[in-house]
Amino acid sequence: MKINHLKRYLIGIAMTGFLALLAGNAFGDIATSQNASRDFDSTKKSQFANNYMVASPYWQVEGGASYTFIAVSHSSLSGMASQIGVTINAITSAKAAYDTAETFTISAGNTQRVFIVPTNHATVNSTNISSAVFLAGTTDFTYGHLRIGPPVGTYPQLKYGGMLGSSTVSAGFRDPTMLTYWGSVIIEANTTGFAMEFIGDMNDSQTLGKYATQATTYMASGVNLQ
Repeated sequence: MKINHLKRYLIGIAMTGFLALLAGNAFGDIATSQNASRDFDSTKKSQFANNYMVASPYWQVEGGASYTFIAVSHSSLSGMASQIGVTINAITSAKAAYDTAETFTISAGNTQRVFIVPTNHATVNSTNISSAVFLAGTTDFTYGHLRIGPPVGTYPQLKYGGMLGSSTVSAGFRDPTMLTYWGSVIIEANTTGFAMEFIGDMNDSQTLGKYATQATTYMASGVNLQ
């Protein structure tokens, strides 16, 4: 009886150690020696993780009854590149793209307007508002969520235009989570609406550290802020 108890005890210790090893590998690149990272691979500069994304849980369009308006602003704060690229996707509740993703660049101190509307909207369209970005779909009533991130081929985790800690003019991070987002679902019948929520924008960001050689001093931001 004592031998059986001892066997079960040793097996339990072995299984616990095995599961701990798996968990360590799942949550970090080198979990035993540094803070866990959600970047896919720090050696591949073209890849980026969810902590460079911004999300909004709800948008809506309904013929001539409602549409969605979003403002994306570059506050020109220290650490931001003078121009930051953004790619915005409107995903429907059916898990499909409402329209082809739109990519645009925002310069320091500027605001970019974005509208999500049906293609046949009489007044809110690219002809009447030529400076805005439009995501226009053919479905009359649709709702879903937004996913906003950097354009393909950019490196939001790397400082652009200078080394970390330098005072190079216009140098900074081209990270879309450092921008400010505001939005509303507009109810056209009575010119009212309700505000949208954005997760992962500049309010979730931390300032840069002093030493680039220390992994923990890099900016952490976005929906998976550590």
